[in-house]
Amino acid sequence: MLMLALASPTSPAVRPACPCGVRDDGVRRGVGEVLARLAELGVETGAVWAAAHRQPAAPELGLDAAVELLASVQGGGRGHGRRVVALAVSLAEAAGLSAEQVRAVRWGAALHDLGKVRVPREVLDKPGPLTGEERALVQGHAAWGAELLAPLPLPAASVAAVRHHHERWDGGGYPRGLRCRRIPLAARIVAIADVFDALISARPYKPAWCEREAARVILRGAGSQFDPRLARLFVREVLGFRDLLP
Repeated sequence: MLMLALASPTSPAVRPACPCGVRDDGVRRGVGEVLARLAELGVETGAVWAAAHRQPAAPELGLDAAVELLASVQGGGRGHGRRVVALAVSLAEAAGLSAEQVRAVRWGAALHDLGKVRVPREVLDKPGPLTGEERALVQGHAAWGAELLAPLPLPAASVAAVRHHHERWDGGGYPRGLRCRRIPLAARIVAIADVFDALISARPYKPAWCEREAARVILRGAGSQFDPRLARLFVREVLGFRDLLP
């Protein structure tokens, strides 16, 4: 069972109306459907709706507002989502992606852990090794997150980043075991940002690492866990640890 306050799918908190800060009809419907599905999972969404109604009704917010609202539901470590977004966007820009591609990366990074709402909190915070069943639950979050986002008119690259950010360059990742350039570019970018921030953040099962040591881990994973070009670019241009590169 999720350790979150329950909310009925028929309660006012999840009625299929739109937060006033989200103006596009497709986004409006999508947000309502996603929040309704989250409520069915036992996630309290009333605070999300309240936050939405405090936002200015600016048409240009659109998907940005929707993504921000849904990202606030996914939980995770304190500030993790915001840091992953900042790191992923910086890497995307350093890689020379277009403004449209960078935007897709930003949305995917913001929502990469949305599927964890289906994983019990005691599993996510477990200080010891996970059982096989628990590991399967955690690994399911990537595909679940992508499925939850289906009602939203997000770019395919954003949803792909959510679904595939735990794939590995050598094919040993999940959910599909994709390898090398078969892994969507946005997912390869988010994967590096996600792992780096996880390393430098304290978790129930580990202390925080210093940024320099975390950068070394990213470099050691180049060509096995991560896209080697992106891993080196991340350490050199985003982190600025040029002396770590040969």
